[in-house]
Amino acid sequence: MTAVLEQRATLADVDEQTRQALEVAADNYEHGPERLKAAILKAARKGDKPAAIARAIGYVYTYDYVAKLVREDRADNPGEYA
Repeated sequence: MTAVLEQRATLADVDEQTRQALEVAADNYEHGPERLKAAILKAARKGDKPAAIARAIGYVYTYDYVAKLVREDRADNPGEYA
């Protein structure tokens, strides 16, 4: 479980630019996997192949995992693929 604290009160001694940078980084950390999966599926739905997607994301996810995501999405949403 992640505890969320009121940032303005707990980071009162951090300047605004630093606070914003930390907030963006934390948001990316928290929501990054969901965003990456959505981007992978968007690329697959427009016709990009799992191998190309895996290369494009620097193998953050393996080819096998990307291919599995695409297969499952294609099975669940056949109308999204040409």
